[in-house]
Amino acid sequence: AVLLLLERLTPAERAVFLLGEIFDYTHAEIAAMLDLSEANCRQLLKRARQHVRMERPRFSASGRQHGELLGRFYQAAGSGDMDGLLALLSSDVVMHTDGGGKANALPLPIYGPDKVARASVFGLSKLKALKPLQRILEINGEPGIVSYVEGRPQSVFTIEVHDGRIGAIYIVTNPEKLSRLPPPPF
Repeated sequence: AVLLLLERLTPAERAVFLLGEIFDYTHAEIAAMLDLSEANCRQLLKRARQHVRMERPRFSASGRQHGELLGRFYQAAGSGDMDGLLALLSSDVVMHTDGGGKANALPLPIYGPDKVARASVFGLSKLKALKPLQRILEINGEPGIVSYVEGRPQSVFTIEVHDGRIGAIYIVTNPEKLSRLPPPPF
């Protein structure tokens, strides 16, 4: 049963959850062990607890299926194909952005396929104007799109797949978090 619960977590969430909930380490101790900030550990533990309470496994797609869905979404959003986007999104899709108060991001999550599709088309058009170098890299164990502008990471785009559709979108523009990414491959 514990393994089924842990299946719902990213590797980082799993580590923080086990260290905090099972082994009773403090946030400071976990942060030191994992080379993370205490605030990041608190957030990871909060998310892990939420995901453990979910009724369905978060990661139902293989890495290949996940990557294909990510690519199809990005292609549809980049071309403004609203019907194509809506076909990829689950009815309860949510988009989260994290600018850390230091970069452009939405202040609150966006819920629902129509709003998420419109926000995706708009956001990607703004990003494309910066002429980014984009690469698919492994982010938290799954494929994600990293956009580099002028040699620096500009954003990370990842998805969660629920029953063959995109159930959640995460966009990180927080420069502090992006600083941990590798330099752009040329």
